Amino acid sequence: MRGTQLTRDKGFVGLLIIMFAGATNDNLVKTAFIVAITALSWDVFNLNAVVLANSAALCFILPFIIFAGFSAHQANIQPPKRWLIFLKTVELGLALISGLAIYLEMAWLLLICITGFGIQSAFIGPLKYALIPRLANQHELLNKNAWMESATFVAILFGTLVASAWIADSKTQLIALIIAVACIGVVGIFLLPNFDAQSSITRRSIKALISKQRKDERSMSAIWCISGFWGVGSVWLTHLPAMAVDVWRLSPKSVGTLLSYFVLGITLGAFSGTLLKDIDIISRILAGACIMVLGALILQGGHPETAALALILTSAGGGFLALPLYTLLQDSQMDVADRIAVNNIVNATMIVGAAAASLFVVGLLGLQLLFWLLILSIGQLFLCLYHRRNLRLS
Repeated sequence: MRGTQLTRDKGFVGLLIIMFAGATNDNLVKTAFIVAITALSWDVFNLNAVVLANSAALCFILPFIIFAGFSAHQANIQPPKRWLIFLKTVELGLALISGLAIYLEMAWLLLICITGFGIQSAFIGPLKYALIPRLANQHELLNKNAWMESATFVAILFGTLVASAWIADSKTQLIALIIAVACIGVVGIFLLPNFDAQSSITRRSIKALISKQRKDERSMSAIWCISGFWGVGSVWLTHLPAMAVDVWRLSPKSVGTLLSYFVLGITLGAFSGTLLKDIDIISRILAGACIMVLGALILQGGHPETAALALILTSAGGGFLALPLYTLLQDSQMDVADRIAVNNIVNATMIVGAAAASLFVVGLLGLQLLFWLLILSIGQLFLCLYHRRNLRLS
């Protein structure tokens, strides 16, 4: 029994390393591209930098929708370790090509690599969440998800800050880091135990996958609430530089510190969720949504002194409400990959929808950005209230 537990713990550490490395490289490459086209004037067919930045976001997000059905199918029918070796080898190849693109300042090639990283991430997502229940007992799931949630955002922060700092003057170090991180991700695979494939089910189309998921009202409601947070969070992160410089009159260098506050909030929210796990799920989800609203309310003053508190509260509320929802999606091992695939579709749709709505409401109608963030947070609260009955179903 003890040997089995040690194997599971070692396997989870391996999975954590794999996912941290993957998320880090995603953000190293994406941020390097954004900074290169905006601050360093790298050219891609004479296209506008704003167009290129949005194109990069779409190139990374769209594979989560396009390959949702196939990625869930592969997560179910492939032995996890073998499938991960293939996917992480692809990542290593992409890291090498990205390094070449950065060295030669070939932005178009880096954009292709971003698309490749998006495809690879789309395939790893369902497998990651399908593996967690196999590496943990039921009572450990909440804690394991907290570690995974926190590690993901720390990786996002690390990748963003390092790429921003190194792409201009330390390209060689950045290239070496991207390749080294990819190698570390491959090493993490060998800590995983050998699991058999989950099932040999027939591949479903995206339409069939969504149709099946909609019949499971409880997990579908969890997906909507998770995706709502991702939509709100994406608007916060996208507009953080603008808020720092234009609203709070801070230095552009302060953006890194503000990102750190966001990650700190996510971590506090996630681990608070593990401490308060005995509270019923509806209360935790609604409390998290209310904390997000409180953070957005504090933001309305527009004072730089309260910006950190507003940012920490908003992200902590999101981390707190997302944790039990992700755990809920893992209550059936046979359905996890399908659920996460649908979750990825809804996440991507919410992020794109939130970006489009922000462009219209803030950019065209001229609504104040801070007030728009409050509206989005209130919308998240109402989304959770709307789905609370389904989430209460057992």
